[in-house]
Amino acid sequence: MRSALFGTFALAAACSAIASPSRAAEASFSYKASYRNVATDPDGIWTGDALSGGPVTIHEYQLRTASGEFLISQIWNDDCAAATCPTRLLRIEPGGRRAVLIDDMMRQIIPPNDPRFAGLPANGLQAEFARNPFRLSDDGKTLLNGDFRFELGEGKP
Repeated sequence: MRSALFGTFALAAACSAIASPSRAAEASFSYKASYRNVATDPDGIWTGDALSGGPVTIHEYQLRTASGEFLISQIWNDDCAAATCPTRLLRIEPGGRRAVLIDDMMRQIIPPNDPRFAGLPANGLQAEFARNPFRLSDDGKTLLNGDFRFELGEGKP
């Protein structure tokens, strides 16, 4: 796991494009849960190679809407780079059907229950990214993660 490579400079780079006047209309995901040092994903989002090589950590964020729920799952494993990790966005319909909308490398987050979160400045781009690492654009077609933008796909179950 390369989470040790997650440094202040990488986080600052991730925050470089956060400030935007249109942010008020965007919907932020809220922190849901962290699963530390697991060999299996309790929610079944990650399987196979993603979980090979020893225990991993999984962090989840959610956004509830009238048409269902969006769930983001980021796994900290050997595939993480200096400031990015494998991340998936799922849409969960009211009946429980799941569809993966995005499966890509995204900016590594600091969950609110992590000791590094408490040491962040109270304001500024770095603090804003830590508080709201994932946002859905006002038109609902783009996931924002720091300076990364991901168009939502149709989804595959």
